[in-house]
Amino acid sequence: MIRRASRLIDEPWPLRFLLLRFLDRRFDFLSYPAKLNLGVVDRPQYGHCLLKAAELARKLGHRRISAIEFGVAGGSGLLALEAHAVQVERETGVAVELYGFDTGQGMPPPQDYRDMPYMWQAGYFRMDFAELQKRLRSARLVLGPVEDTVPEFCRRENPAPIGFIAFDLDYYSSTMAAFALFNAERRHFLPRVACYFDDVVGDIDWAYNDFTGELAAIHDFNRAHRHVKLAAVRGLRYLQGRLPQPWHEQVYVAHFFDHADYGVPVSDTTERPLYPPLSGDRLSDAAD
Repeated sequence: MIRRASRLIDEPWPLRFLLLRFLDRRFDFLSYPAKLNLGVVDRPQYGHCLLKAAELARKLGHRRISAIEFGVAGGSGLLALEAHAVQVERETGVAVELYGFDTGQGMPPPQDYRDMPYMWQAGYFRMDFAELQKRLRSARLVLGPVEDTVPEFCRRENPAPIGFIAFDLDYYSSTMAAFALFNAERRHFLPRVACYFDDVVGDIDWAYNDFTGELAAIHDFNRAHRHVKLAAVRGLRYLQGRLPQPWHEQVYVAHFFDHADYGVPVSDTTERPLYPPLSGDRLSDAAD
């Protein structure tokens, strides 16, 4: 009881948000988008990215999309992604195919300093394949080193357009190998793909930076590619009454500038009427 009370005190959320979270977990009355904003569900970052991908797909006329998790490890993230896929289909009518990439044997040995060996070593995050396979309902596991499994994935599986990718491979080398997915034909992607990078924010001892790990991989990929760029989403923490959470700094978008649908209008913005200018007393009243 004391430990639970301590966690509650440490939460940076106003009491009204904590109350809503408590009530929803008990009575399940909030909408799915509200649950994501309040963090009622597991891994709201997965749900938010997947929901936005499905909304974009619907506007472009797609009835199915694919989502990928690179770095399945024990499988908690992939199971959460399955749960979000059910909710997203209910919200949007867009079905979701799920794929999880992993060696199945834990992390390989780090190749050099860019893999941040002070954080990770060979064998970390080993998968219990048999147990995870029993619990998965729809997601498909793609096992093996990503440098071997990624290049032929789209040709072999012909997935629905990819709309969301979660990168949790930790290493610079493995993340760069996963980026080879972006070399596939554009028809395998939405024109803008939501991406979540797990290892780009942290404290001083983690020391994430632009010269190692996932951040270095993003930098080097962007430098080497003209028509595909990975760009951080700006201002996510301020939208829809959210309170700042670390995952707001971990969401990027892969922009396929040469995609045939990149310029297709999808904005909900409409032209605003031009109101007559204020004059006389009305102008004075407005100033007050």
